[in-house]
This record gives sequence, structure tokens and C-alpha cells, in this order.
Amino acid sequence: MRTLHFDHQYIQSAMSISAPDKLLLSYTRAMMGFLLFQPAPKHILMVGLGGGSLVKYCYRHFPSTRITVLELHAEVIALRDHFMIPADDQRLEIIQADAAVYMRDQPEGIADVIMLDGFSADGPASELGTSDFYRACLHTLAPQGVLVSNLWDRPTSMAPAIADALLETDWRIWWCRTDDSYNYIAFFVKGNDAGVFRSMLFNRAQKLDQRFDLELAKLTPSFQLVNHFSKET
Repeated sequence: MRTLHFDHQYIQSAMSISAPDKLLLSYTRAMMGFLLFQPAPKHILMVGLGGGSLVKYCYRHFPSTRITVLELHAEVIALRDHFMIPADDQRLEIIQADAAVYMRDQPEGIADVIMLDGFSADGPASELGTSDFYRACLHTLAPQGVLVSNLWDRPTSMAPAIADALLETDWRIWWCRTDDSYNYIAFFVKGNDAGVFRSMLFNRAQKLDQRFDLELAKLTPSFQLVNHFSKET
């Protein structure tokens, strides 16, 4: 086992040295739940590299998908070889950048999936929790795109910014929490029929588990739709 830490309190990333592409932490498998909404992304944009668990998994399992990763800290990028992250090529690019600035400057509809997993030692990076940042992310998504955000254990503190970003839009939020972690995972989707989706959810999760071994079928009973997301949520 090889782990990444910012301090001695929390594990930021974990890797099996004998199976470096395997998703060991349950929250990373939960974030792959975007496949329930968008099963064939052409471009995945990730915020936060860490030990590269999600990058490696997506790089291995989606050979036709382009992956862009934003990481603020050069020290984290410098560890990529220790965590067996592939070198940049035509499909993969890791960029040292402030995601809040980068996302603000991107054109509309360039990503099919955006994965937000940018953390400091104290939890989610504050500059990645503003309404302006969430607006920029949603602007960057393609029409059938999905934004998946690791809210850690602080969904209430994030509610005002998210509610403001979604004001007068038709974005919906599905969320779940894994049984063995503190992490709340939110999925932002557009034009999703809640009734149809829930009736198909378990069957779709089973089929995905047969292909990817993500244990999504265990997770689907916890999926909840945020019907009225207000600043007081």
C-alpha cells in the first residue's frame, strides 16, 4: 500500500502497489457513479490530482476518452511517478493551474464529465466552493454532461453557493453517501427524468458493475434527489 497525506490525520489517496489502477477508497468508486448518467464521455476534466486514483482508473478503462487534470500544487504533480500515473500523451494532460481561474476562462460545452476532488489538508479547497466556480463548471459542460463533486462531510456549508449557482436553471442534483466514509458525493445533471431514472437505476448499476467492478449496485439505494435546493438547505 502507498498513501498520500497532507498531514497525519487524513489519507488523501491510497494505492495498491500490486494493482495501481484499482480504486481502493469507496468515495472514488462512488464518484464513478457519473456513468449512471453519462456512460460514454469523450472528455473528462478532473480538478485535483492527489495520488491519481481516478485518473489511472479512467485512463485504463476508457481508452477513447481524453482526460485533462488540473492540480494547483507542483509538489503533488512531482509525485506522479511514485503513484504510477501515466505520462502525458494524446489522451492525458496534467496541468498545474488554479482551477478557479482555469474554469472561468473555458468555452462552453467542452467537457462531458467534470470531477471535483480538490482538497487542502483541512477539507475541500474554499476557492472551489463558490457559486462563481460552480457556475463556471456547469457552463463548461456539454448538454448531456455531468458534474460530480466530492463534498466531503460538509454539504450544508456548501449549500448556499450551490443554490446560488443553480438559481433559475434546470440542473438537478442527485447525491449519495458511502457507508464506510464521511464523503457526500453530488451529481449535477441536466434534463434528467427523475422517475424514469430511479426505475432504471439498479439495473443500470448492475450492468456497470459487471464491466467495471465499482459496487454501484450497493450504492444506488442511497441515491437521493434534491427536489428543492435553496440557500437554506
